[in-house]
Amino acid sequence: MATLRHAIIGVGASILGGHRPGLELDTAELVGVTDVNQEIGSARAEELGVPFFADHHALLAEAKPDVVVILAPHPFHASLTIDALDAGAHVLVEKPMAVRASEADAMVEAAERNGKLLAINFQHRTRGDIRAIQQLIQSGELGKLQHVDMVAAWPRTAKYYAGGGWRGTWKGEGGGVLMNQAPHNLDLICHLFGLPARVFAWTRTVLHNIETEDTVHAICEWPNGMLGSLHITTAEAGRSERFEIVGSAGSVQIIDSELTHRRLSPDFAEIAKTSDEAMPKLSADDVAIKPLDGEGNHREIYRNLHDAIQNGTALVADGASGRQSLELANALILSSHTGAPVELPLSRQAYDELFSKLAGQSA
Repeated sequence: MATLRHAIIGVGASILGGHRPGLELDTAELVGVTDVNQEIGSARAEELGVPFFADHHALLAEAKPDVVVILAPHPFHASLTIDALDAGAHVLVEKPMAVRASEADAMVEAAERNGKLLAINFQHRTRGDIRAIQQLIQSGELGKLQHVDMVAAWPRTAKYYAGGGWRGTWKGEGGGVLMNQAPHNLDLICHLFGLPARVFAWTRTVLHNIETEDTVHAICEWPNGMLGSLHITTAEAGRSERFEIVGSAGSVQIIDSELTHRRLSPDFAEIAKTSDEAMPKLSADDVAIKPLDGEGNHREIYRNLHDAIQNGTALVADGASGRQSLELANALILSSHTGAPVELPLSRQAYDELFSKLAGQSA
């Protein structure tokens, strides 16, 4: 494949380290960077051996990149993405793709209007264990899907939230754990099952001295009747991370990176209808399951994007599918603040009105 010209907006971000392997591919050439902090940005540009531009407008006009990588804080993702797409570049934007679903809508529309690709950096979709689970679900081997349970702890300290002054604020971050740590968790749920039909959530500030939530607990219902629960927090430590999917014919789970599959034979949905016993004894077999090929890292996202640009391959996470986890996050916040279930698709107006109120009260 030919080499594609790349530029970075937000080169001072700590997440840059994760992107380096993708930028070092033979199909990528870094041609310029920018950052609002010119001192840090200039130093990073010198380190990378590329020109530094005073702002993203100059970067787009003078460097003329094929691909713009956006690593700036997420409240700026929407405007920067739209500017880059309007300038004729493809875009890879870090998670979350924006703060509000209405912003994500505008980003997707800009990509379609300009005939350019919008990729979201949801690299966990490329993990071998997630690909194995997806294959198992699609095969029907789990039977009718009935329940999904996700528990994830991302321990953070007061020092973390004090860094930069914008973390844990509505105006600076647009949310708490749901905007910063949870997007990958929510994306895996949406990637495998699509958006729920309705949610009821509690967002709480359990431990940290911040404006926004450090913990979310929610229940979800999908159009097919599947139920789900999730608990994601920065206020807990030392516990197992769990992702379990239960069907009528078995279950599959990841607990602390260990993938296991338990099979029921025959399908309990059939036993429940036909058994002569009121409480039959059932046997469940642990079945060997191996992760499929997949690195689960940024490099896979870059490879996929380059292939999509030059060969028309489908993106791992495009704007439309990447938007779902943001819509879910917005719905969880809206549910908690209204004390009521929220139906999806999300009312953009309802969330935008709530967010405007929260941001207006932000320090």
